[in-house]
Amino acid sequence: MTVMTKLYYRFVYWRRRLGRAVRPAPGPRRPAPGRGQRLLAVKRSAYRFRPLYVFAVIVAIVLAVSYLMAAGGAGRGPLPW
Repeated sequence: MTVMTKLYYRFVYWRRRLGRAVRPAPGPRRPAPGRGQRLLAVKRSAYRFRPLYVFAVIVAIVLAVSYLMAAGGAGRGPLPW
């Protein structure tokens, strides 16, 4: 399996996780205790948006590598591999 194929499948995996994360979550089965409820909400939202952060990092890495490859080989023709 090539590196690009692995990167593609990782990209698809995180995109699916992102899709699941932004859908409305089902309500809790029992209410959380009053103390620490805000902290629980912050932890839940941070966990819920983790796929978004990972997806953004993967896209940023791909864009940076693409930029570096284009800037490094500008005007040299096709790549040797």
